[in-house]
Amino acid sequence: MDQARHDGALAAAAATAIGIPPQVAAALTVVATQRTSHARALATEIARAAGKLVSATSETSSSSPSPTDPAAPPPAVSDVIDSLRTSAGEASRLVATTSGYRAGLLASIAASCTASYTVALVPSGPSI
Repeated sequence: MDQARHDGALAAAAATAIGIPPQVAAALTVVATQRTSHARALATEIARAAGKLVSATSETSSSSPSPTDPAAPPPAVSDVIDSLRTSAGEASRLVATTSGYRAGLLASIAASCTASYTVALVPSGPSI
């Protein structure tokens, strides 16, 4: 869940880089939205498994970390790709240790992360 939030914040910050092509910024914005949704889904599942109710407003407010250093330059697209690759690997490993809905959720997250770094943010593409 923390990694999903981190990825979302990283992608959102990278999308603001000066000189980044519009299509790359748009892809990064989609990645940020998807990873924020993943964090919400994971938090909901964790709360459900613990027998707690989660309100949509409390999750939304906690899933947007504030930047710690506003003067820092935006991360590079390659940083987002590396983080997504790590997230996909972690989610894939966890799939084997779970079953049912959780396994499906984790597999979906792994697939989304993989598609993001291999298709949407292709490092060898002309736009990066």
